[in-house]
Amino acid sequence: MTKRKIGITFVGLNAAYLDKIQAVAPNFDIIVAEKDDAALTDCEVIFGNPSKSVLANADNLKWLHTETAGVDAYAHRDSGLADGVILTNSVGAYGIGISEHLLTLTLMLLRKMDEYGKVQAQAKWQDLGRVRALYGSLVTVVGIGDIGGNFAARCKALGAMVYGVSRTARNEVPLWADKLFSVDKLDEAVQNADVVALCLPGTADTVGLFDKNRLAAMKKGALLLNVGRGSAIDQDALIAGLKSGHLGGAGLDVTSPEPLPVDSPLWHIPNVIITPHISGGHSLELTVDLIIGKFVRYLADYVAGRPFEHVVNRESGY
Repeated sequence: MTKRKIGITFVGLNAAYLDKIQAVAPNFDIIVAEKDDAALTDCEVIFGNPSKSVLANADNLKWLHTETAGVDAYAHRDSGLADGVILTNSVGAYGIGISEHLLTLTLMLLRKMDEYGKVQAQAKWQDLGRVRALYGSLVTVVGIGDIGGNFAARCKALGAMVYGVSRTARNEVPLWADKLFSVDKLDEAVQNADVVALCLPGTADTVGLFDKNRLAAMKKGALLLNVGRGSAIDQDALIAGLKSGHLGGAGLDVTSPEPLPVDSPLWHIPNVIITPHISGGHSLELTVDLIIGKFVRYLADYVAGRPFEHVVNRESGY
């Protein structure tokens, strides 16, 4: 009898991880392949982020579990993913890693560490003047899921006042928040913030959320951080706001487009830190452990015929 197959496109799996996966699904063959490998089209389960061409021909596929938290590449009807295929993701695996990245960006920008790095490269002993503290600052976190909540908790622990913004109103305020706002109150939530952090998925509702008017309404000197999707910010308006001095700096792990073109002015604006969409990358072993751990738990449920803890709603994108 032909064995059932699990296809894995997740990069960097070692033997120990593969053994964990095989242990909970002993009746499956495991195929480790590139995301566009035709061998994946015969799999019942795929773990990773396969290509559109693979999905379009994966007639046996019943369940796709992405290695990413964001699933915007798979939630749309033109993704190649058939309607009947279950879609789950790795949300919950990235909160620690990305929140630490956000905290690093925040402190570096507040204390001008990136600018001091450039001065050091010129072998100059130079005082760059006034810096700011996170303690006593107002931090507004837009998108308070696993990533946003983890970042908010760290800011709160360091003495900041924290506002959270969620898609809908919530009755219960988390311990890390001083106040919660629904997205229809977004302008109120950001207008006095010293730091605004975007931790948003890529959906139709988040595209252009921070447009020219909203950026202009932010507090003069405020920092803007983005680890969600570059499409959430009007990038031309961001550049204008930074150049004029209205915005005090930006920490961008995502841009639009990606990679950021070499001729983009963002590369050369002071107090802007750009990283190449790596805040949730696999260079952090803890993140990899959490990603694999979640897939293994879900795979055990799949084999046993139990419902998953969470299935992605393709209409909302999360």
